[in-house]
Amino acid sequence: MTNVEYTEQAIGHLENLDPQVADRVMNKVDEATDWTEHRLERLSGYPYYKLRAGDYRAIITWDHDDDLLIVEAVGHRRNVYDRHLPP
Repeated sequence: MTNVEYTEQAIGHLENLDPQVADRVMNKVDEATDWTEHRLERLSGYPYYKLRAGDYRAIITWDHDDDLLIVEAVGHRRNVYDRHLPP
């Protein structure tokens, strides 16, 4: 089973969300620990993956060697990529 870690940035993002939305995102991340390759989508041009949770997205680094998902950022789909991905 894949393990999950949250960066300080991602924890801050979750704390700023409505509690129900934050719970939905965290539940989706937990679900992604099973069948990870089917639940994550690779972001083209970046070393990250995205996970959909309603209108929100989690930006994730997947360390295949250690079987670890690192949640880097969480935000609304309209601006999470602009704010948290390098240009």
